[in-house]
Amino acid sequence: MQWWHKTLMDIGLNKRPPVVPWDDLRVCMRTRFVPPHFRKDLLLRLQQLYQGTLSADAYFKELETLLTKVDMHESEKSKMARFVTGLRKDIQDVVELYEYSSLEKLVHLAIKIESQLSKKSFSKTTHNDGYYHSSWKNTNKTSSKIFVKESTSKSRDSPPS
Repeated sequence: MQWWHKTLMDIGLNKRPPVVPWDDLRVCMRTRFVPPHFRKDLLLRLQQLYQGTLSADAYFKELETLLTKVDMHESEKSKMARFVTGLRKDIQDVVELYEYSSLEKLVHLAIKIESQLSKKSFSKTTHNDGYYHSSWKNTNKTSSKIFVKESTSKSRDSPPS
């Protein structure tokens, strides 16, 4: 508040031109309150942003947030390329098979593909856990073989009656 009051006094005393447009006020406040290294850190985070364990929707929101904070004005094609590059490889491979014309459609497509892949992986894990594929007959066959071997060995060792 103290900084703002000093700025208003400077404007009143004609030491500084008035801040009329919103963009000018934003630039003025950014130079005063945002440290210079902050933008560099945000740019690094943006360059290293990958989906990882995030959902496709959460990854897109993080990408949008970083682009807004960095104040980058990229074309929609650049944003689409950046989004696809950061997706997980399994989703990225499927997304590249489809045609998309806007960023919104691309994000929607990635979310759909992610849900389909998660359904497939869920069905594989639930039916491949060994419980459904193990047969109770197999365990009985091994025990019956042991029983047969024991009974035949006993009959050989014992004298004939």
